[in-house]
Amino acid sequence: MDERFFDVLFKNVSDVVEALQPFTLAAADIHRMWYGSRGFFLLSPEGVARRRDLVRHAVRYSDWGHKFSAEYLSGRLRDVIEIHALHGADKAREALRSLVAELDAYAEEHTVFLPIFGIAIPDAPSRTLGGVVFHQASDAFLERIASGDTFTVPYLRRQTGAEVWAEVRVTAEPKHAVIRAEEGCGPSIDVLRFWMACMTKRGTPCAIGLQGDVVTTERPRVIVNKDSGAKRFDPHRSRRVPGFPLTQQVLDALHNARLDTLAALLNTSPNNRTAFDKLLLHAVHVFGSSKVQAATDDRFLNLVTCLETFLSTGEGNITQNVAEGVVMFFAVSVSERVRLKKELQRLYGTRSKLSHGVHTEILPDDLYLLDDLTKCFLVAMIEHREKFHSKQDLLRFLEQQRLG
Repeated sequence: MDERFFDVLFKNVSDVVEALQPFTLAAADIHRMWYGSRGFFLLSPEGVARRRDLVRHAVRYSDWGHKFSAEYLSGRLRDVIEIHALHGADKAREALRSLVAELDAYAEEHTVFLPIFGIAIPDAPSRTLGGVVFHQASDAFLERIASGDTFTVPYLRRQTGAEVWAEVRVTAEPKHAVIRAEEGCGPSIDVLRFWMACMTKRGTPCAIGLQGDVVTTERPRVIVNKDSGAKRFDPHRSRRVPGFPLTQQVLDALHNARLDTLAALLNTSPNNRTAFDKLLLHAVHVFGSSKVQAATDDRFLNLVTCLETFLSTGEGNITQNVAEGVVMFFAVSVSERVRLKKELQRLYGTRSKLSHGVHTEILPDDLYLLDDLTKCFLVAMIEHREKFHSKQDLLRFLEQQRLG
């Protein structure tokens, strides 16, 4: 650890110690106290903020935020605080150096398996996307991850019902490894949702995501006629069946459409991605989120937000900027561009009403139109990815097109 950073971290520890106050039953506050191996400790209200700053500072150091949760670091630093309070600064400095060396050297790797809904891999045991291995939930695979003593294959099937499992390898303390693994699945899931939207007919329900994060099951409804008393059972269409088939045929089609460049982008280090690459992946995330929203209003707003990700400037008429920017990339006649621009302006009016809490009915055709326009614009951004290195490059290009 850099000595300057160590000094700052130790000063943060000392600041917390200065904010300790004598523990009494009268002053006890569950939010400001803790009980450790060395007894009870009580922080002043200011001390709570100082401890929060200490943990925030630690999380930002090097790769600690990737390997350890804030809760874990808080617990480990609490030992140093106790030593400082009871045995003085010198002992605490030694304890902190020992802790820093331990945390810097931490390299324990965990493999986390997570049940995924909404996709199927019928023609291969597994496929890899964005560093995540997606496994077909075969008996052989479940035998591999099951434990005969605690969770058997039948138990796993009962608890999940997943047809696909994701495998993610993470270097982190055990609890944080699970969180990191779930986060690590996110970009791959976003791309799968986008691919499904491109490869299926409009209106196809999507439920691609980690188990528990998306609506997957049917919602049965019973309707009773007020006059006749007649009853009708109305099952909700399952979003989960059929799942998006991640077959070689689908992958070949995605390759031919150049949409597999998203997979290549996921495989690059975040440090090697341009600002536009990061913007594109964020937009794909927002679009993918729209596909699994249960409420129509939320789906609509997500789609508009996806377009704004690229085209909002913070000044001028945002409706005009978005509507003109989107159609500029469509290979259609001028008259068709004008028509689509007017449609987008009309749809943006709906967005404004929703954002201001005004009830408005969203017709299925309007939602499908906005979905199609957003999807086509994203495809255009993927095709122009090497041309733009930042959002500013895109906005400058659009300005030149308008002036030209």
